[in-house]
Amino acid sequence: MDLHDDFEKADAALDTWGQSILVKTGPTSVVAHVPFYRTLHYPDILDLRHCGYEIADFAPMFDLLDDALVSQAQTVHKLLHQPGGNAIWNPYRARQIEFNVRAALHRFGKSDAPILLRRMIGRAYPGEHVTHLAVDMLNVFFWGAMAQMARDLAWRLPQLDSFADYLEYPIKVAFGHQSVAIERAA
Repeated sequence: MDLHDDFEKADAALDTWGQSILVKTGPTSVVAHVPFYRTLHYPDILDLRHCGYEIADFAPMFDLLDDALVSQAQTVHKLLHQPGGNAIWNPYRARQIEFNVRAALHRFGKSDAPILLRRMIGRAYPGEHVTHLAVDMLNVFFWGAMAQMARDLAWRLPQLDSFADYLEYPIKVAFGHQSVAIERAA
């Protein structure tokens, strides 16, 4: 596939990218909420595609982030800031595992994907909306995206599957045990 083919695909995708969703409510139309990942910079989307991932692969997880409640953010915050972690999960260990997954992604030629996803997830809370709870949510969902990429490569390195389980733990606790599995299957 040459560069010209990418530009043709980009032109078709740019026609509908980030458009508002119109909902008919009788004689008038109302603009519905547009998820943050539909308004990302399109060059980032193309760069992610060159790493082997589509933004649609992460859409179910990004929907969880977009629809998160304050109570769920508080659950994540308590989990991340409990002194010494807990017996099951520790944020310091999660950071170590993040770097192990990054190393594996680098080994398999996907080293740009985590950087792009971190930048994309950061757009979920633009500008002045970034609070301490929001930063915790961004970190946890970045780990969730890393877990998803680790699962994609687990066939090459089986240890990545257990790393993915560890990185997904905060999302499972805050959003329900089945939230990640159901969203991944969708």
